Amino acid sequence: MGRDSLSIDMKALKIVLVVLISMSCVQAKKKDKLKYDKKEMSSCSGKMDTIKPKIAKLRADLDLIHKCMNTSRTDPNWSTYCVEPPASFSSTGNQIPSGRMQGVEAPKDRSTAATTADTFAIGDMYLSGYTTKCGPQTITGWTNSLDIYYSTTAVADSTNTYVSTGSGTYTAPVNGYYNICAFLRFKKGGNAVDVTVYAGGSVVAGFGDAVDQDWRSTGTCIIRLLSAGNTVYIRNNSGGGSDCVEETAWRYGRLGVYMVGPTT
Repeated sequence: MGRDSLSIDMKALKIVLVVLISMSCVQAKKKDKLKYDKKEMSSCSGKMDTIKPKIAKLRADLDLIHKCMNTSRTDPNWSTYCVEPPASFSSTGNQIPSGRMQGVEAPKDRSTAATTADTFAIGDMYLSGYTTKCGPQTITGWTNSLDIYYSTTAVADSTNTYVSTGSGTYTAPVNGYYNICAFLRFKKGGNAVDVTVYAGGSVVAGFGDAVDQDWRSTGTCIIRLLSAGNTVYIRNNSGGGSDCVEETAWRYGRLGVYMVGPTT
């Protein structure tokens, strides 16, 4: 962007502003010829006097941007030309102001364990060893990987248990939106395997396999609104005794739940 181009843009902007203000000052009557009101024109003149400093400020800012773009960081004047915008530049408190410094600022809306007001909940379990689970049944016998909950009044992990490996359930500790991911491997043979994901007592997702000539691993992830005390688990719904979930100790089977946002 050259200085001539910048000057032309400023002149065009000024002309447009003048035309718009002048048009707003013209009074028209129905079924009559256009005519102007001297009092209103005088008022418009006052408005023009008010807007002139703003135009001048805009022109100065554009000139400063132009100087910044054409000044090397090693130039002593760089910090003079390349100034940060005011702190109120962002429209919300969580946004990081953008500027001409080209620096990367750390986000300010992350949850941290050391902040009392922050809350997060994480639960993760996996199937271990070799096992098969054939026919209709809730998938149980998990191994706990993560069971973490920080309330809004604590800076330490809760001692309560929310991951139940025996029953294969995760219990939401607090109201909120939770990301739920479930994955399983299906054994070669049989007819088909249909798995459903339950949350809060209802089926919220499903996945499965209808290829009986080879093993398959698959799963799904969803986001659901849960209330405190709601449980999440997965179930094999296939009726055949040879329709099996199979775990080979490679941890195909996993159930992970974590809160993405509290609602209270």
